[in-house]
Amino acid sequence: MEDLKAGERQMYELDNRKDQVMTIVKLALANVTMWVRDRYFPPKYARATWSRLAPFFWLPGRVVTETDTVTFEPRAFNDRRLSRDLAAMRDILDEVRPQLPGAHRLHFVVPASAGVRGQARRRSEA
Repeated sequence: MEDLKAGERQMYELDNRKDQVMTIVKLALANVTMWVRDRYFPPKYARATWSRLAPFFWLPGRVVTETDTVTFEPRAFNDRRLSRDLAAMRDILDEVRPQLPGAHRLHFVVPASAGVRGQARRRSEA
């Protein structure tokens, strides 16, 4: 016991309140992401993880606020599959017509992209 007592170091209590707050924030953001995925993404994204959804959330674009609407025009994807999914997302948003805080309606405008135009061109040529 004396050997243990001689090598004993002073113990400090850890303050893990910041860790708990960050865990709550991460959980809240994950829940918001899943809610948006389930409500506004095409059905094939039903089990999509953050890595698959991230390009949509990070997509830059232009936001124009008017008296009763907020228009969001994202930049086009270079990937045709993602461009088609963005167009499908626009159709869902047009149908649901979500209302933002402050009684503004969201108007989602998908730019003409090579992926979507290329598909339409191929169908018209056939």
